[in-house]
Amino acid sequence: MKWIFTYLAFLNFLDGFITYFGIQYGYIQEGNPLMEFVYNANPVFFLVLKVALSCFLVALISAQSFSFRRPIPELSFVASILYIQR
Repeated sequence: MKWIFTYLAFLNFLDGFITYFGIQYGYIQEGNPLMEFVYNANPVFFLVLKVALSCFLVALISAQSFSFRRPIPELSFVASILYIQR
């Protein structure tokens, strides 16, 4: 289960940097309306938010008291599949 969180943290981190630089140089547009709003409000905050979310996932992995009970494993798996489908 922890590997899925690690995978999601890595994808989110990578997505943040690729999206940030892709939008900055006009190669891509943000597909998520909420993240597009955040980017348009403050591009640096967008990048900080993406990094912070990745760090949060890594913190959950290292927390000994965090339990991976239902529905967390299922939701994590669905999220990882949706991430690669974009």
